[in-house]
Amino acid sequence: MLNAKHILPMSAILFGLVGCNEMFDATNVVPDGTINIDGTTSNGNAEWQGGNPPSSSSAAVILPISSPAMFEGGTCLWSGSGKHPFVETGFNGTNAGLWWNFNDSEVGGMSNIIWPIGLDNPYDDPWSLVLSNNYGCIAGTASLHGELSGMGYAGVGFIVAGEQPVGNGFAPIAADISSWNGLCVTYASDHDMLLELDNGNETMLTADLEGNSKMAEKCIAWDDFINVSSNAEATNREIAGEISVVKFVMKSATDTNVNFRIAAVGTYSAGGMCDVDWYRMVNTGMIPMDQDNPEHSEFDLWLGSDQTYRVDTRLCDGSMTCGYWFSVEDTEDGVASRITWPVLKGDEYDSESLSPIIDHCDGVCGSLNFESKGYAGVGFSIVNRNEFNGSMTPGDITSWGGLCVKYTSTLNIDVVMNSAAHENSSTLLQSPMVTLPKSASLTTKCVEWDEFGAGASSHVTSLLFVSEGGAGTEGNFNIVGLGTLANN
Repeated sequence: MLNAKHILPMSAILFGLVGCNEMFDATNVVPDGTINIDGTTSNGNAEWQGGNPPSSSSAAVILPISSPAMFEGGTCLWSGSGKHPFVETGFNGTNAGLWWNFNDSEVGGMSNIIWPIGLDNPYDDPWSLVLSNNYGCIAGTASLHGELSGMGYAGVGFIVAGEQPVGNGFAPIAADISSWNGLCVTYASDHDMLLELDNGNETMLTADLEGNSKMAEKCIAWDDFINVSSNAEATNREIAGEISVVKFVMKSATDTNVNFRIAAVGTYSAGGMCDVDWYRMVNTGMIPMDQDNPEHSEFDLWLGSDQTYRVDTRLCDGSMTCGYWFSVEDTEDGVASRITWPVLKGDEYDSESLSPIIDHCDGVCGSLNFESKGYAGVGFSIVNRNEFNGSMTPGDITSWGGLCVKYTSTLNIDVVMNSAAHENSSTLLQSPMVTLPKSASLTTKCVEWDEFGAGASSHVTSLLFVSEGGAGTEGNFNIVGLGTLANN
């Protein structure tokens, strides 16, 4: 007998998203400066000229003062809405966590960062704090002039462990950040950016941050970075053991302006790391970059970070059992579940409710352990689910056009269109389905209904997200957002 658990209604908690989504006036170019020990320049703004900080070849690699265990579950290192001037990297060297900005002037370029407000008062707080206080993020425009230098570049970054004196200046210290497991960044940019990790002498690891006018969080595990260092034989985790700075770089071979904002930085967590207080991102005299809700416009069916417990299928019949998440697996009654939840499930209305899971994960997440061949996962009903016998009524979801899923999983996920009143273990995997590939990093995949088969979407009782495995198979998953293809 198929083991499918249903959840009964519980009031949803909705959070509106505003976002640091503004455009910028082309004023307030920050002049050159050198870093002082207090983290400001002669004009109050820490700034290295050029794409790389001064060389740190003589610096020994240092470990964080905090135990690496601090990072195992992920840690939000900096959030603009928290109004902190420094990134909490776990190191305590001079200027550890200091934000700075750079450009291509050392190679004859004329690119620069233009800020939305003046930052030239030497008595001001650090510029990262000034921007955070005003906009809830680091917000600016990279004015790139690639026609002069072949490739114009500019950006912002932060020092990981601190600096040490070198000659007449200072150089960043190489540090071991391998225990971070990767990085999560919350950002928006109307052009592509690069996330670069340097050791002070060269860029070691890079990852793409795709242009997106909507604020989004992207989580990248070490294995998903690209090794661009001179040490091609080293693993990415080994390279992460010797990093001095983290940079957000904008480049262009032509003259262009790139509007960007960086709202948060965290260590890697598959389901995302930083909670951004969107309400504290104010629109002070700036033209919106995207007036739409930065997340809901894309995930119009359900977003786990909203801590809502029901998918908005648009077909609910008023029974209050529509769209609620439930677990599904092919184990018999009395057999141990294949799914291990991160916290106890159940609420005051239903002992099988997954609402505590959604609160904990900002999504639906769990670990899978197959003691025998089979499948396990989660699903939701399209129209309703009878609270007495679990039967479901079919609905027509053709108007969605398809489905977009934001997720992470160490196993492939089969998206199954169930058309029966119940999930039948013997026939379920013969239903129309599309497989989402496993992904260690948080990713979004969209599928068209035609990929399931002609007409399959017109008679659907539930959509299921299940993984298959043989005896001994283990994995974990987190589904954090669902959207219609018609709205993406």
